[in-house]
Amino acid sequence: MSLNKRTKTFVKSQQITMKAFEESIHASNGYINNITRSISLEKIDLIVEKYPILNIEWLLTGKGDMLKPLSALNEPELQYVKEDEKTRASITAKALVKIDASVTQLLQEVSEIKEQLTKKKK
Repeated sequence: MSLNKRTKTFVKSQQITMKAFEESIHASNGYINNITRSISLEKIDLIVEKYPILNIEWLLTGKGDMLKPLSALNEPELQYVKEDEKTRASITAKALVKIDASVTQLLQEVSEIKEQLTKKKK
């Protein structure tokens, strides 16, 4: 996927218009459509400032995830994160806690079964 397409993917994920995105980084109308291989350092700095949740490595290279985990953001950056993303992250965190508890319980059960098998073999 090209830099142009990755940028469009991110903009769409943020549910904003391309025009609004271009204005937010002080770019002319159609700037993103005209990106072929690179983007100016000035624009990258503005994107990082305005959209801290965006993984800039992904934008530039396609490597990694499009969005940074919320845990990677500092307090001032969190103000730019939309509420639905914070809610989704909170739900995900709660789900992970439940999964962790389930895994812990299953490991305990496996340990008990191993112990019972060892006793039966003797």
